[in-house]
Amino acid sequence: MTKMADGKKRKGAGCLRWLGRVALGFLILLLVLMATGAIYQAVANARDAKTYKPVDQMVDVNGIQMRLDCRGSGSPTVVLEAGAQSSSIYWVRIQDDVAEFTRVCSYDRAGYGWSDTVHEAMLPQQVAEMLHNLLERGGEQPPYLMVGHSFGGIYVRTFTVKYPDEVVGMVLVDSSHENQSQQTPPEIAESPEWIQLQEAGATSLRILPIAAPIGVLRAFKLMDPAVANLQLPDQEKVPALAEMYRTGFIGAYARESNMIATYSGQPRKLGDIPLIVLSQKMEVTDVQKMFEPYPPAIKSLLTTEVMQGVADTNNENQNELAALSTRGKRIIVEGSGHFIQLDKPQVVIDAIREVFGQIAR
Repeated sequence: MTKMADGKKRKGAGCLRWLGRVALGFLILLLVLMATGAIYQAVANARDAKTYKPVDQMVDVNGIQMRLDCRGSGSPTVVLEAGAQSSSIYWVRIQDDVAEFTRVCSYDRAGYGWSDTVHEAMLPQQVAEMLHNLLERGGEQPPYLMVGHSFGGIYVRTFTVKYPDEVVGMVLVDSSHENQSQQTPPEIAESPEWIQLQEAGATSLRILPIAAPIGVLRAFKLMDPAVANLQLPDQEKVPALAEMYRTGFIGAYARESNMIATYSGQPRKLGDIPLIVLSQKMEVTDVQKMFEPYPPAIKSLLTTEVMQGVADTNNENQNELAALSTRGKRIIVEGSGHFIQLDKPQVVIDAIREVFGQIAR
């Protein structure tokens, strides 16, 4: 019996040693893959920067290198603010046309495009301060006509409230409303399916910044579908992907997404500056399209009443934004998605020109 027991012990110890070797082998393999991925990502970053980074447009802002692209001449200077998770490339169909009648600047917020990353979440007040410093360091002079897309609308309104003597006009392009993250219908927001979806999204935002530096996003082309669906000129799609696969992009994406999810407030009045709000008139069918990417469990909650409520809230928000100035108006844009500056660029150019003309008078 003793010999049998000793045999079993030796066999058990042998199994443990074998499992230990297997585990060590997997760990070594994992470390090798991570190191290989990190090298692959670093080499690709360097290659893309050499090919696409506009070195002559980089401006130092308190040790942060930021891209500022200014063209044309005239006053006021138009300042283009991209939406959340977006860079100045989203204004590619707008900037040259505006430069034909005045000076116009686009830029990349920290972490996007070719601007350096900052490793903390930036509230709209901080974005406004950094933009103000960038314009000063870049040699630009007020007055400014501010143009903001999506959450960029909140950024330019914050800039205007903070520097009211420097802003003389504004165009909002399908702008976010300060309270929109708090306006999800309770039938959806309080459902277990929605809560589960939000938790899954939060988990993804924690994992992706870990995966990006070792090349996972780039290797599996995870950002390609997002760019493919945009109405960017074909020659701009590869540069756009180069920006999005930069190591710092997904970290900035995650920090800004988390900030937006909890951000709320009330839009501040803008006095009597000329203001145009461009947006689609949201209908029930638009709400259906908006929820198309969502899982069936979420779409099953979309009764006609709920969808009508979402549409009504969105339209009320846009009307409220237009009323922030005594000289504000809303223009309904037909046949466009959220990126009006890409889908219907002439509408945006005409709105900027109209506000510019009112200022000139």
